[in-house]
Amino acid sequence: MSQVVASEEQAERMKAAIDGAVAIGPGFLRGDVSVDAMTKAMVAAVQGYLADEAADGRDGSPLGESSAQLFPVLRELNTCGGGFRAGRCDADCVARTMTYLVSEFGGE
Repeated sequence: MSQVVASEEQAERMKAAIDGAVAIGPGFLRGDVSVDAMTKAMVAAVQGYLADEAADGRDGSPLGESSAQLFPVLRELNTCGGGFRAGRCDADCVARTMTYLVSEFGGE
């Protein structure tokens, strides 16, 4: 697989992971989804991305410009979701993150 194709595939994979978590965001922000479910989805999106990357023999690091722009979003999903799950932040922090991500990446 060429570097260009791998880079495009990776960016699509990142976007799909982000979209998966962001799709739940509006429900969380309305109070229809618990913070526990939201943070599990955030962490699971990143873990799924990394598992798919590993299956392709990569470590998940950005390969191209599009991936480099999306990578911090994955990092934030993992940091915020994992931080809540580890007791390092609260539901308000998760809400701020998801408010931003839903505004940037859409949602329902």
